Amino acid sequence: MSAIYFADLALLYFPNSTPRSAVTQLQRWIDLNEELKNKLEELYYRKRQRALTPLQYQAIIFYLGEP
Repeated sequence: MSAIYFADLALLYFPNSTPRSAVTQLQRWIDLNEELKNKLEELYYRKRQRALTPLQYQAIIFYLGEP
């Protein structure tokens, strides 16, 4: 698996939103989930990051569920 763009993942979770709105909403979900936020920090995730590594992507799916 290669890197996946954060906006693409956000649109999977929020398919009826614009890309910008979907990104904002997904970032809000991450901010509200302390366990996920801590795990992503361990994986060197930064808030304005455009592409996710496979491990970051897997962490989001694990904590938030399948889109």
